[in-house]
Amino acid sequence: MNGLSSQNYVESNREHFCATSPGLCGSGYTCYLSVPCPVHFELGCSANACYGLPCENGGQCSNNGGSNFTCLCTYGYYGSVCEYVDSCLVAPCLNGGTCNRVASDYSCSCTNRYIGTNCETDCRPGPADILFIMDASFSADKQFNDSKAIVTSIVNKLSIGIDDFHVAILKYSFDVSVEFSFNTYTNKTAMIAAIDNITAIAGPSYLDKALDKAKEMFSSSSTFGARSQVFQYTIIISDGLSTLRTEAVYDAQVLRSQGVKILAIGNGEQVDQTELLQLATASQYVFPGGKEDNVADVIFMETVSSNCADCTLNNMVDILLLVDVSQYQNSLQQTLDAVKDLIYKALEYNSNTHVGMATFDLTTQFKFSLNQYTDRDAILLNSQIGMSSTNRNSNVSAALEFARESGFTGSRSDARKILVMFSNEDWSDRDKIIQQRQSLSMNNVTVAFVTVGRSADLETAFTVAERASDVFYIEQNTDLVRLYALVAQTTHVECPDEIFDIRQ
Repeated sequence: MNGLSSQNYVESNREHFCATSPGLCGSGYTCYLSVPCPVHFELGCSANACYGLPCENGGQCSNNGGSNFTCLCTYGYYGSVCEYVDSCLVAPCLNGGTCNRVASDYSCSCTNRYIGTNCETDCRPGPADILFIMDASFSADKQFNDSKAIVTSIVNKLSIGIDDFHVAILKYSFDVSVEFSFNTYTNKTAMIAAIDNITAIAGPSYLDKALDKAKEMFSSSSTFGARSQVFQYTIIISDGLSTLRTEAVYDAQVLRSQGVKILAIGNGEQVDQTELLQLATASQYVFPGGKEDNVADVIFMETVSSNCADCTLNNMVDILLLVDVSQYQNSLQQTLDAVKDLIYKALEYNSNTHVGMATFDLTTQFKFSLNQYTDRDAILLNSQIGMSSTNRNSNVSAALEFARESGFTGSRSDARKILVMFSNEDWSDRDKIIQQRQSLSMNNVTVAFVTVGRSADLETAFTVAERASDVFYIEQNTDLVRLYALVAQTTHVECPDEIFDIRQ
C-alpha cells in the first residue's frame, strides 16, 4: 500500500507513532509511516520533507529537493506552513485602507483622512452650512472692511464643495440683504471674490431682522440651499449695539432652538460684549476680532467624530492683572470688585489658569507673581488685601513695559498669555501706550483693557487697544457679565493647518 495515499495517513497518526521512536531519523531526514495502517504500521525515514506532512489546514506540500519544501495553502490560510487564518480576505479595511496580516489577525493602514480599527471614522471636518451675518450699519461702517477680512480668513480655512462646507452671507442695517445663498458658490475663489464686493450700508442696526431671515434660510422649506442633515452655524460679526436688542436676543434664542449654533465676533469702533454673550450659544462662542482662526478651529473640532484627535483644546493660560492705584482712580473699590469677579470666573471656568498681579502708579511692582499662589482663595485674598490709592500720578506705558519685560517671568511655554489692565484715566502717554501694547502683541500676549466707573476714559481705551473687543467697560455691577467674554479666551481650540489633508 502507498503510505502517502492511505486515508489513515494523517498528521496526528504520524506525530503519535513517530514520537514513540525518538532519534529514529538522523539530521535532514523526516520520520513518516511507511505502512500507515494503525495496527500494522511501520516507520520510515525520508529526505523528502513532504513525507512529514508540514503543511497545515489542508495545504499541499511540494518538495523542492532534499529537506526544502513549499506549501500551497487552501483558500483563507497563509504562512510558510499555512498556519495562519488570512483575516484580510474579508476586506475589513474601509475607505481605501490597506489590510496588513498580523498572524491570524490584521491591522489597517488608513488613508490620510480616516482613523479606527477598520478606518471607519472620517476625521475630515464637515460637512456644515455656515451663515455669516455682517453688521453693515452706521455704527460698524468704518470697520466693515475688517468684517470682510474676518469672513475671508475663515472661508480660506474651509474646504468648499458640494459635499463639504457651504457658506451663505447676509448683511443688515435698516434692511437685510442676502449677498449669496448656501448653494450659490462651490468654488472658494469665486466666493472670496464675491465677499470682496460686498459694501456697507449706512443706517440703524436691525440685527433682529437679520436673525429672522436666518431662521428662514435654515428652515426645512428653505429655497436658500440649506441642508437638513449637516451641522448648521451662524456667525454674527457685530459691535453688539443693536437698535432693538431685546428682539435680536429673542430671535437668536429661536434660531438656537432650531439646532443652529450661534457664534459671535466683536467688531466695530466700540464693542458691547453683553449683547454678544446673549446672542451666542455659550460664552465660549464669543470671540474678539482677530481670533478668527479660533472660530474656524471650533467648527472643525465639532464637525468630526469625538474619536478624532487632530484638534485639541488648549486650556493652559497665564493671566497677569495690572491694577492702577494712582490718585486718579476714584473707583478703586469698584475696580477691586471687578478684579475679584474676573479671578473667580476665570478659575471656575478653567482650573488650569495661573494668575499674577501687579499694581502701578508711576512705578510698577508685583502684588504676587504667576506661580506664587495656586489656591483660588489665596489668589482672591491677596488680590484685595492692602490695596489703597496713592497720591501719585500713573504711568500706563511704563506698567505695560514692566509687564512685557518681567510680568510673564515663569510663564508656561505652551500657555496663552493674557494681560488685563485695570485703569480709568490719566492716559496722557497714548502713543507710548500703543507702542508698548504692540510690543506685547508681537510677543503673543493678548492685551485687554478694563475701565471701571463713570469717570473712565473709555474713548482713549478704545483708541489704544488693538481692537475694540479688547475693551471691557464696567459702569455698574450688572456690567460684570461682560468679563465672561474675556474669561472664554482662557481656552481655545488648536487644529493643524493641514486639517483637511493629514492623519496622525
